[in-house]
Amino acid sequence: MHSARSERLLGQLSELVKLHRYKVHEKLVNHPELYPGQPPLLFQLDREDGQTQKSLAEKLRRAPATVTVMLKRMETSGYVRREADPNDQRSLRVYLTDQGRSALKDLSEVFQELELQAQEGFTPEETQLMSALAQRMIHNLRES
Repeated sequence: MHSARSERLLGQLSELVKLHRYKVHEKLVNHPELYPGQPPLLFQLDREDGQTQKSLAEKLRRAPATVTVMLKRMETSGYVRREADPNDQRSLRVYLTDQGRSALKDLSEVFQELELQAQEGFTPEETQLMSALAQRMIHNLRES
């Protein structure tokens, strides 16, 4: 019985993530060429601009080849630029462009709007509890 409950909970969380991703994409009308999987990369560059592709792949938990494809698309669309690392010509460093920063501003607004919408009717205590439980689940899955 415990297993069935867990499957339902993980299924609900999966549905929540899919719905969030869909809503983000739906609301980014000013950035139609921004694919649903690309916002995490932009946020990662916002935290630390000029990362190597390898570092981005590790932090995003994506295959390096996947990140390379993402970056090619994002570079073509004008969100990022890649430059050779001055200390290691074999590595490329990735930087946000002005268009990338504009997209981040819009993304932040969309994420904030969706966060408020998703938590509508929640008390501050419920929101805090939900966050704590989600963090515990993330920790448990990472440790296993």
